[in-house]
Amino acid sequence: MSRAAQQWFAVDKQGLADLVASKGKVFILHELLQNAWDCPAVKTVDVLLSPVRGAPLVDLTVMDDDPDGFSDLTHAYTLFAPSAKKGSPERRGRFNLGEKLVLSLCEEATITSTRGQVSFGKAGRRETCRWPNRRAAGTCFQAVVRMTREELAGILEAIKMVMPPDRVETFVNGEKLGWHKTVDLFQAELPTVLADADTGILRDATRSCIVRLWEPREGEESHLYEMGIPVVELSGGEPWHIDVCQKVPLSMERDNVTPLYLRRLRAVVLNRVASSLSPAQAKAPWVTSTLGSPWVDDQAVKGVIASRFGAKAVIADPSDREGEHMAVAQGYTVVPGGAFPAEAWTRIREADALKPAGQVTPSPKPFSPGGTPLEMIKLEDWSPDMEAFAVFARRFARQAAGLDIGISFTADVGWKFQAAYVGRETEGTGEGQIIFNASRLGPSWFDQANWPPQVELLIHELGHHWGQHLDSSYHEALCRIGREAVGLALAQPELFRRIA
Repeated sequence: MSRAAQQWFAVDKQGLADLVASKGKVFILHELLQNAWDCPAVKTVDVLLSPVRGAPLVDLTVMDDDPDGFSDLTHAYTLFAPSAKKGSPERRGRFNLGEKLVLSLCEEATITSTRGQVSFGKAGRRETCRWPNRRAAGTCFQAVVRMTREELAGILEAIKMVMPPDRVETFVNGEKLGWHKTVDLFQAELPTVLADADTGILRDATRSCIVRLWEPREGEESHLYEMGIPVVELSGGEPWHIDVCQKVPLSMERDNVTPLYLRRLRAVVLNRVASSLSPAQAKAPWVTSTLGSPWVDDQAVKGVIASRFGAKAVIADPSDREGEHMAVAQGYTVVPGGAFPAEAWTRIREADALKPAGQVTPSPKPFSPGGTPLEMIKLEDWSPDMEAFAVFARRFARQAAGLDIGISFTADVGWKFQAAYVGRETEGTGEGQIIFNASRLGPSWFDQANWPPQVELLIHELGHHWGQHLDSSYHEALCRIGREAVGLALAQPELFRRIA
């Protein structure tokens, strides 16, 4: 005896409902709204939600005015039937799964459209194409849904995040949706999924689409949207909702994207907004983590650095700590190595967005390993003013700073500095030398009558025996030497007149 053919699969409705319940029940409206919005001719969608007295149930109605209605009623109950939407990147559906997930949470439901009606109840499924069980236009979804009063209140609040298409007026219990303010709108190349024209199989693709930035309402966390439907919360401190106006490569549950997709999306957004970020926004985690992305362009990298650190910034330079101090003294922000991850530093250097302090404000290094030696002026070539100044400088250093130093002169035009202290400290006393750059100072600087700027430069360089520009020991030394200099001027005025 022959046996009737059996379906390969069966789905346990309660088991599916248990799995779906963890999604949060606002997804019910997301699925039903996106189905209505995907109809090209729809202009109005109405949603009604009301609690059933005395039971944890809610009456739900979703109606649209699409002239053609539901294209194929069997898709309401057939999992993974070939979807007409999956070939269109600007329509949301692709798996023919959403309605089935919604139905799993319903006690009963009816879908009435232009081609007939299908009902779901305790007795199973029933279909009819006869009047009056048909509509002249549009589709009406009616159901009794298992839902507590608390869940209903949560849905009515969460659905306010939805942003309908501009062409469709959408109402929930008479309240119109769609009051988020558009911050920006731009074109970008992003991955999507499309159905192969021959096989219908979904394949990855990249195409140009509109990306819209919405301003969140007060208290809303920023989300990634797919054509007006929130998909997943953004946790990087983004100040806007990001709405991608094409199919997003979502998981089958439609509640997440891959880290790679999110990274690319953030990169195209950063390329757009980098130069307009506030300093606080430029420090957000999503910016820091995205900066090293290969999709971020050089101008965006430079924009982030300028927004975060200002126009004058250098990289901390372990090879030239004095150069760092000089940078700060000149108004630069020194960016520490820990400010960015390694891949972000790679992009920063590739974009030439920051340079090390030692390249921007290099300290004198003529005697450091690998440094270029200075062209020194021989003793016999010193001018009389230079000889007199050298005597004065040594006496001043000994009496005001307690240091026995040597004085040297260079005429090296390639050396950018007026003077530099080169010395070593030994048990509180020391010996060293100050090199004065005659090519920078000029011959008249050494004149006897020019003693005020000479004393100023001497105090500055002698202080380096105890520290660098940003060291407290350096500033304490300047104060100490200045105090002693005043005492010298009062007790030995002839010293400053250079009378031996």
